[in-house]
Amino acid sequence: MTLIVLAVIMLVAGVPVAAALGLASALVLFIFRPIPNMMMLPQLFSEAAANFILLAVPLFVLVGVLMERGTMGRNLIDFSKALIGWVKGGLGAVNIVGSMIFSGISGSSVADTATFSTLLVPRMVDDGYPADYSAAVTVTSSTMSTIRPPSIQIILAAAATNQSVGRALAAGLLPAILVGLLLLIPNYLISKKMGYGKKYPFSLANLIDKTKNCWTALLAPVIIMGSIFSGLVTPTEAAGLAVLYILIVDCIIYRKLGLKDLWECFKKTAGITSAILLIASASALMNFIIAFEHIPRMLTEALTAVPGGKFGFMVLFFFLAIIIGMVLDATPATLIFAPLFLPAAVALGFDPTHFIIIWVMCVALGMTTPGYGVCVFSAASITGVPINRMVRQAVPFYLVTIFAMVLVAVFPSIALVVPRLLGW
Repeated sequence: MTLIVLAVIMLVAGVPVAAALGLASALVLFIFRPIPNMMMLPQLFSEAAANFILLAVPLFVLVGVLMERGTMGRNLIDFSKALIGWVKGGLGAVNIVGSMIFSGISGSSVADTATFSTLLVPRMVDDGYPADYSAAVTVTSSTMSTIRPPSIQIILAAAATNQSVGRALAAGLLPAILVGLLLLIPNYLISKKMGYGKKYPFSLANLIDKTKNCWTALLAPVIIMGSIFSGLVTPTEAAGLAVLYILIVDCIIYRKLGLKDLWECFKKTAGITSAILLIASASALMNFIIAFEHIPRMLTEALTAVPGGKFGFMVLFFFLAIIIGMVLDATPATLIFAPLFLPAAVALGFDPTHFIIIWVMCVALGMTTPGYGVCVFSAASITGVPINRMVRQAVPFYLVTIFAMVLVAVFPSIALVVPRLLGW
C-alpha cells in the first residue's frame, strides 16, 4: 500500500512515470528492507533492461520511425485507396485498411497515428470529411498496431508474464483483423448518412499499378510474421530483419532516406526506447516488492471470489483494464498489471496467451481515449483538432472496438486458432 501511495503522489505531482515508479520502489526497499542487501537494487534494475526479448522493442520502434519518413506509408495509402477507395466512405476505409497493413510492420499505435495523421488526414479533409472525424478514424484504427504482430505491447506483456512471445504474437493476428473489419461498419454507415467523401470509380489497372509500387510494403509483414511463425528467427531477430529490409528499400532501392534522415530516426528511436526501457527497469523493482508482499496471490484470491465466476471476473477485468489504460501509459500499465491479473485469469481457466491478447486490446483502447491516451494527443498535435471534438466523433468506433474485445473474450479460438495451427 505504501508503494502505491508513494507512486501515485509522485505521478500526481508531475514526476515522470519511470522516476515515480523507481523512486517509490527504492524508498520502500530502503525503509522496510525486504531484501538483506541493498546492493541488489542495481542488479534488479539492470536485469530487466538486459532481457534479450526486450531488445526487439528498440528495433521495432526504429521500424515505425523509419516508416514515418520513408516511402512505405505513402505507398500503403495509395494502394489502399485503389483497393477500397471506391466504396462509400472510401478514404475512411482507406485509413482503416491502411492501418491494418501498416500494423503488420510497425507494431506501434503511436507510429501508425503519426503517419496517417500526417499523410492521410489532410487528404480526407480535402475530400469532404470533417477534420475531427478524420482524426477520430485515424486514432481508433491505430489500435490494430498494438494488437497485431509485431506488437511492442504484446512483446512486453509476454516478457513480463514469462509467456512465449512467438505464441502471443501469433494470437494477436485474427483479433486485429476482426477489429479492422468491424471498424469499417460505422465508417460506412456514418459516411453514407452524412454524405462524407467523394466517390471514386474502381479501376483494376490502377490497382495493379499501385500494387507494383507498393510491393515492398506488402512484402514486409510477410517477411516479419513469416520468419517468426516459421521458427526461423526469434522475435528479436525478426525485428532486426525488419530494420534491415526497410533500410534496403528506402536507402538503396528508392533512395528516399539519406544520412540526415537516418540520424533523425536514430535520435527519435533512442529517446522513445530510453523511456520504455527505463520504465521496464523501474517496473522490475516494483514487481519485486509486489511479489515479495504476495500481492499476486492475494489478488488472485480476491478476483476468483468475484460472483459470476469467469463472467464476473471478465466484466470486472474489462472495467479495471480500460480505466488503467485511460489513466496510465501503456508500457508501465502492461509491465505492472499484466503479471498481477494473469494468475487470477489462469486460476479461472483462461489460457495465458488468450488473456494477454485481451489485456493488450484493453490497453490499445486506452491509448485512444482521453486521460493518458498518447494516440489522441499525438493526433491532436499533428492535425490541430481539439481532443473533445475528436473523442465525440470516435464514440461509435470505441463501441465496435469494445464489441470486438467481448467477442475475443467469449470465443478464445479467435485468438488461439493461429498459434494452434502453427504448433504452439
